[in-house]
Amino acid sequence: MPHLRRRHIEKLVTKSLRFSPIVSVFGHRQVGKTTLCEALAGSYLSLDRSEILDRGLHSPETLIRSGTRVPLVLDECQLAAPLFPALKEWVRLHKNPGQFLLTGSVRFSSRKAIRESLTGRTINWELLPMDLSEAHSYPLPDIIPRFLTARSMEFPLKNAPYFSTKTYESALSHGGLPGVFAVRDRVVREQRFETQIETLLERDLRLLVQTSLEYRTLRNLLTVLAERQGLPLELSEVSRAARISVPALRRLISSLESMFVIRILETEGTRRRPVLFFEDQGEASHLAGGKADKLFNLTRFLFSFVRHQWFYRPDLGARFFQYRSRGGAFIPLAIRAKFGVLGLIPMLDETPGKHELASAQSFLSAYEHSRCIFVHLGKSDRTVGPAMRVIPLACLV
Repeated sequence: MPHLRRRHIEKLVTKSLRFSPIVSVFGHRQVGKTTLCEALAGSYLSLDRSEILDRGLHSPETLIRSGTRVPLVLDECQLAAPLFPALKEWVRLHKNPGQFLLTGSVRFSSRKAIRESLTGRTINWELLPMDLSEAHSYPLPDIIPRFLTARSMEFPLKNAPYFSTKTYESALSHGGLPGVFAVRDRVVREQRFETQIETLLERDLRLLVQTSLEYRTLRNLLTVLAERQGLPLELSEVSRAARISVPALRRLISSLESMFVIRILETEGTRRRPVLFFEDQGEASHLAGGKADKLFNLTRFLFSFVRHQWFYRPDLGARFFQYRSRGGAFIPLAIRAKFGVLGLIPMLDETPGKHELASAQSFLSAYEHSRCIFVHLGKSDRTVGPAMRVIPLACLV
């Protein structure tokens, strides 16, 4: 089953346990944190169980001593804030590495008591939804790192054996959350998305922000955001569409990012407005009802299914951003790393048009050590000058 595949992050977590008394794994609900950490556990306790949660809230010192073997996995530990001061004191007295493996569906930094207890005492990792290579049990691809570090753009590329029109379309509609994307029955899969969304909004969100808004209003906000992926974030427009005040909207968007539902990207250039993407495109497709044109489908696929290549290689120091200029230049996704800057320009044709070429030239002029790749769904692969190359998506994933 695809949802039982080994995760690319496993080696990073295992290595971290050799150096730190606490290692934390965060990520979207149902992203596979429990499955990953159970495989690495000496002992396992889930705070989703009421009796374990009660001990975490009222007797945290007893709970952290209950692991018979290390590491002790404390799953969904953000539910019990008193647990973290107890962990802080424990590792102050017992400094051995590899004692605790924590998981959370919200960023610990979003809750003050947790942040203050764990600062400097844990190594943090974020688990992303599965990419195609994980889902098909292949190694982590290295095409993006090669484009960032190679001396020349002219190196050989091969199509990924697991990529096809079917896997591309399935990734956009099903996403990469284990236990959801592998469900073949559409009705059951959609019900799982709905159940998950209800848990996110009725439980996890209310851990982070006090709100009196009803569930249907919050769910409508997610739909509004899903329909505006990749666009400059205009809070006044979202406020009108969602019928939520701008101050409340700011708090909710910040909380949704802390819950790994969305990710905010900065925009650089002469037009600076942040943009947002959903972490899981299956969830976004479910919320938006499949409303996305072909070009944006390619853009959101690139966001969700290519980033693993640098995200799980922390030595690259890479991050996503978007580039826009007042003259109309537009690079929907760009990557800044220690070694350079790479722009990704999705296109429906196999030959860049005037606008794509002008955008690339603007981008290359704006950044030193920069390159651009034009990505399409066809077969053409060729260089366009020393810093630009046209490639099939099949070669990139």
